[in-house]
Order: sequence, then C-alpha cells, then structure tokens
Amino acid sequence: MSQEESTTPSPTDKPPFMAFVSDVADFKTLRKFAGNHDWSQSDVRQGDIKTATEFLKNNPSPVLLVVDIPSAAEAPALLDALANVCDADTKVITIGSINEYSFYCWLMDIGIFSYLLKPLTPAMLDGAYKKSVEPASAQAKEEKKQGKVIAIIGARGGVGATTISLNLAGVLTELSPMPVTLIDVDSHAGSVALALDIEPSRGLREAMEKPDRIDSLFIERVMIKLRKNLSVLSAEEALHDHLVPHAQAAESLLTELRTKFGVILLDIPRHLTAHTMDFLKKADQIVLVGEPTLLSLRDCLRLCDMIRDTLKVSPPVVVVNRIGMAPKLEMQVADFEKGINAKVSTRILFAPDIFMQVGGDIPAVKMKSHPTIKPLYALATQLVPEVKQKITAPSKKGFSLFKRKK
Repeated sequence: MSQEESTTPSPTDKPPFMAFVSDVADFKTLRKFAGNHDWSQSDVRQGDIKTATEFLKNNPSPVLLVVDIPSAAEAPALLDALANVCDADTKVITIGSINEYSFYCWLMDIGIFSYLLKPLTPAMLDGAYKKSVEPASAQAKEEKKQGKVIAIIGARGGVGATTISLNLAGVLTELSPMPVTLIDVDSHAGSVALALDIEPSRGLREAMEKPDRIDSLFIERVMIKLRKNLSVLSAEEALHDHLVPHAQAAESLLTELRTKFGVILLDIPRHLTAHTMDFLKKADQIVLVGEPTLLSLRDCLRLCDMIRDTLKVSPPVVVVNRIGMAPKLEMQVADFEKGINAKVSTRILFAPDIFMQVGGDIPAVKMKSHPTIKPLYALATQLVPEVKQKITAPSKKGFSLFKRKK
C-alpha cells in the first residue's frame, strides 16, 4: 500500500501482529490465533478498518495487520485513509462478507496482501500467515528462475528478422525442455501468425492497453500453444485502428512472462515507438539482423549507436542474413564488420525454399541437419549458454545428458 509522509519505526519497534474485527466469533478466533503465535492478545481489538486507521495515526504499524471491511462501496475511501497512516511494508489482510471475485481482484491490484471471507477459521488464518512469512531464500530462489528475454530486430524491413525469431524459437525447443514463447510485438502486421498459418490473437492488444489484466490466467488464455514447449502470441489489428499502449504495458507483460517461460523471444518491428523501445530496454540481449548490403550496413550502424547511446544496454549480437541472394551486389562480411565496427556473430545463407514456407512446421525443426539451419543452432547456444551445456555433455553410454534425463 502507498503511504504519505510519515516516520517509519525500525523493524524492532514494529508489533508483529494487530487485528481490528467487529464480529464476536471472529474476535475470539483471532485472539486464539494470536495466542498460538505468542503474540499479545490485547493487540486484537474490536472495531473495523476505521478503528484501525484512528489507532495507527498515533501508534506504530504492525508487521501483519488484519482489518474488517464493512462494505464494498465504502472500501476505496476507507483503504485510502488507512494507507495514509500505515507503513508501506505492512502486510494488510482484509476480512469481510463481500463474496465477489471482482472485489477480490481489485484488492489484490491495489496491494492488499490477502482477503478472507467471514466467518474466520484457524486454517484460513494459518494459511495467510504462512504465506506472509515465506522465507526470503525461497523468494530469491524463485527470482533465479526468471526467464531470459531476447529481442530480435531487423536493421530495415525485409531482412528476415521475423524468420530468425521464429526459427530460433523452434531451435530452443529442440535443444531444451524449457518452455519458450515468441511474442510478435507488431500488433498490426501479424507476421508470425501468418508464417505459422495460425489465427491471430486479440491478447496482445489487451496486454498493451490494459496491463492490469495481465496475470497467469491471462497468459494461458491468449497464448497459442504451437508445440509442447512453445507458445506464440501474434496479433493482426486493422491498419486504420490506432492503438495507444499503456506506459506500463511492456513491463507488466514481461514480468508475467518471465515467471512462466525459460526464454521469451520478442520480434520487434523496425519502426520504433516508445512502446517498442520499452521492450528493447528490458531485454537481456538484443539480436540485430541485417543483410550484406550498403543500406543494411548503414541502418545496422544507426541501430547499434542507438542501442549504445540511448538505451545504454549491452551491444547487440549481429546476424547477417540472406547471404548469396545477389552475390554480385553484396558486400563481403569482413567489410560489413568494418563498417559497423563490430563482429558478425552468425551468417545465414539465402534459402527461400526453406525459410519462406508457410505452415505449422518450423524449418529449423523440420530440417535441422540442413547447412543453412546449423548456424541457428550455434546462435541459440550463444544466446542461451545453459542450453549448450546440456547438449555438449555426453553420458558414458554415448547419448546426451538431456536425453538421459528424459
């Protein structure tokens, strides 16, 4: 909960628990609960959230606070008043008789720790308390599981950035059982959906315009599951339909995706906006796709400068695609590297018969032994090193550790 200016006591001064409840039965249950944890039973008081607000104006906030809410209509004003006198780090459990899911969701959105329906039971209180004292080590362990975000952007239109994104996603699902997702950030083009011959989703628009709706259930609902461990989100909004993304859209979407997927691939449109720049800023790694032409070299150089000077993030991994499309007009890769003052990580040959297929089969998965595909496997292991460790550690019986664990 937010809090206006106040003096916050040190953790040693904060009471561990405090409750303000109106019903006699709940009052007795909470006093017994306090006694079971060796807390002062006198810190359980009869009253409601108004009583709590008055009390906390002149007393330190507890670590865990239980307050009784009389009605849904009064809740916004009452909780706002409580926030003005309650420490920001206090975990607030609200109790009441409002049995509406929308009310529960609203409480969670504004930062209430938990909501319990009356009458209270010892099991309900024990469950809420156990959740409140989850060890920091467990939280840190969970943070380590956060997925890696890789943004792929073309130096200019038509260089094959979407093709690289799609096939890279397929490669990663072949190399590891970790869940992978591919997000087509261009809400109007729907290029990924078209390439895979799948129905575009409205979910991207919802995420952009109303990020408060994004949660685990939202992700399950809007994602299209292409393979066992590959999910896709791609939209195709009308060209005349102007979307206005929320300022928190990129952060909210990526925060939720990181908890569900091991790798999140973002296919970023070339024409940058504040919204797409947010995605680039929050990526762990950027892949810049170009082709061996002078125009592509110029735009690669401009994007490299922007990534360094404006975004202030790590230099991109440079991929030169479509090599051999027009041999007499192409630059040598060595000259391309000199022009952008950076090394080219991956070189991919022009192979329209492989990469321009439309359908549910991903070329990099279907034809993994093809020479044109092999560089994508090397790129995948460069971007996600833990995958490389799994496929290069043979067992004594001559098959990979990954297969052995299956």
